[in-house]
Amino acid sequence: MDVHVRDLRYFVAVAEELHFTRAAERLFVSQPALSKQIRALEEQLRVELFVRDRRNVSLTPAGEALLPAARELIAVWDAAQQAVADAAAAAAAVLRIGFSTSVGRGLLPRIQQHFARVRPNWRLQLRQVDWDDPTGGLRDGTSGIATAAPRASAGS
Repeated sequence: MDVHVRDLRYFVAVAEELHFTRAAERLFVSQPALSKQIRALEEQLRVELFVRDRRNVSLTPAGEALLPAARELIAVWDAAQQAVADAAAAAAAVLRIGFSTSVGRGLLPRIQQHFARVRPNWRLQLRQVDWDDPTGGLRDGTSGIATAAPRASAGS
């Protein structure tokens, strides 16, 4: 049986509020939908998680046992999602520099050092392009920025 993280979030909200309507408001869902999801979770686990009457909601021993584990699973899942987002952002944080001629002596290492200071989570990717491409890779999208030597005019 696989329980969805959403169902655990719903369970934790009801367990913390001990009130279905307040938990539903906190979760931005309707109270009937929340009640239905909690019932489905209880059926899936084959145990009652809450004692309900007209005035009160309380955790059963099974609900009390589930609460710390549910909180931990939610925290682990949230951390995993953040790690994935961070990895995707890091992979996207690349500035590709196209160049068709050598950059001035010692200039490239200084550019890289400065860039590392001002954008520590980014990396530079240098690519030499053919002389045939006066855009330095900008036209085909293989470079984000480019340096290019001026072309000699026909009269030169």
